[in-house]
Amino acid sequence: MNQQNTTKKIISCSFKNLSNKKEMDKISITDIMDQTDYRRQTFYDHFDDKYDLITWIFSYDVTDLIQHLMKWQNWEEVLFHLLNYLEENRVYYKKIISTIKLDSFKDYFIYYIKKSIQSLADDYLQTHPISDGNSVLIKTKIDFCAYGLSEMLYHWVLEDCDPTATDYHELLITVIYFKI
Repeated sequence: MNQQNTTKKIISCSFKNLSNKKEMDKISITDIMDQTDYRRQTFYDHFDDKYDLITWIFSYDVTDLIQHLMKWQNWEEVLFHLLNYLEENRVYYKKIISTIKLDSFKDYFIYYIKKSIQSLADDYLQTHPISDGNSVLIKTKIDFCAYGLSEMLYHWVLEDCDPTATDYHELLITVIYFKI
């Protein structure tokens, strides 16, 4: 891990620790940095604000978790790891999702899910070419899956990840493969 990411991880650990003790909107940059023994300016050297930190935490953690799996044939495993991550961190993410001021996180969450689905689709399309006429259909399906999945995951976290990640994974896979 490089020095910049090490500093970011220390700051993120401080924030996550504070989020267990305080409401999200009550955590200040000073609070975060007091726990790290870094200057307040160090925070701004790495993040624009607390909301930037929150999106970085999600992106860094999830990318680290699934990056090596991002191939079409692994999409079910990617989903499983994402569900487990959200379940393991449900208290933290439920607080973030429940904080109305953090709507920007929801936008980022949708963006991240869409980018991941797009990456998996691109991998699939490398070996399964489509005609130009189907490109709009593919884009629409990616959007449909991204918006649907991100909204489902959002509500699942708000409902304390019930059912469990394993059961929810099985349910989502069944829904994805289900044909009417």
